[in-house]
Amino acid sequence: MKKFSILTTFVTFLALILGNLVVATDSGDACGTTWPVCNGKIFPDITDYHVIIEYSHRLMVPLLIMLTAINAVGAIYKYRKNKSVFILAILSLALLVFQSMVGGLNVLLGTPPGFTTFDVTFSQLLLIVLVLLSYSLHEKKIELNRTSWESVSMSYRAFLLGYIAYIAQVILGAFFKHSRASNVMMDIPAMEYLITSESVANAVYSLHWVATFVVIVAAIWFVIYASRFKYHIALSWAYLISLLLNAVVGFIIVVTGNVVLASSMHMLLSTVTMVIGACILGGYWFKLQKKTMKA
Repeated sequence: MKKFSILTTFVTFLALILGNLVVATDSGDACGTTWPVCNGKIFPDITDYHVIIEYSHRLMVPLLIMLTAINAVGAIYKYRKNKSVFILAILSLALLVFQSMVGGLNVLLGTPPGFTTFDVTFSQLLLIVLVLLSYSLHEKKIELNRTSWESVSMSYRAFLLGYIAYIAQVILGAFFKHSRASNVMMDIPAMEYLITSESVANAVYSLHWVATFVVIVAAIWFVIYASRFKYHIALSWAYLISLLLNAVVGFIIVVTGNVVLASSMHMLLSTVTMVIGACILGGYWFKLQKKTMKA
């Protein structure tokens, strides 16, 4: 069951990358509003790369729905006595339903400005839950003595606060792009705007960078403590490096005027960072435990 859960998480990751590519290349309307087919056809015109990107994403959705449903039902059936598994499995199904509804509305409404932020939010949360669900299926635990457990718990609680700030930052960044606030700030023409005020666009952008600074500082702090406790060292460094790369690519986007390649790379790195952070939390919550005192 654990291997199937990892497979489901990987497919979800691929679906998110395709979804990010759809947004980055402005391919959301390439297949029209005839969901789930493309422009009313099962085999659409594939000479347009926008159609290829959007239709590939649409075809990935049924596979994701099937795998997520099987993964959740299988986990509940096999580990029904495990409260964490049950909650995460139910949550994955709920988020899948919400994400599918938002995605469908996004298509039917013609991708209104700002609305895609909801799609990004539910997709990222679904990915996090699936990663945690995979870790919750671990049966082998690493026991720590009381002193080590208290120190490790303190460091991971701090990491959790930083990770929550990162999730908020990603959502804020998605809103900045999908509301067309980025276009306003960089004087790039757009068909529709949700935010038209340059001062509001600058305020959203500033909040995004303040959150970035806070998250990076928290990640550096966690690297120091992970190295001291000799647990999650590789993941802590991967998390910090991906955050720094994200910041660099974000700066490149501003300088180059939001080119497709930089925007796609930014979204890819954001998703990778989200997975790494979820792996760190999953390892802490489901693989570590305080050593029980023997009578």
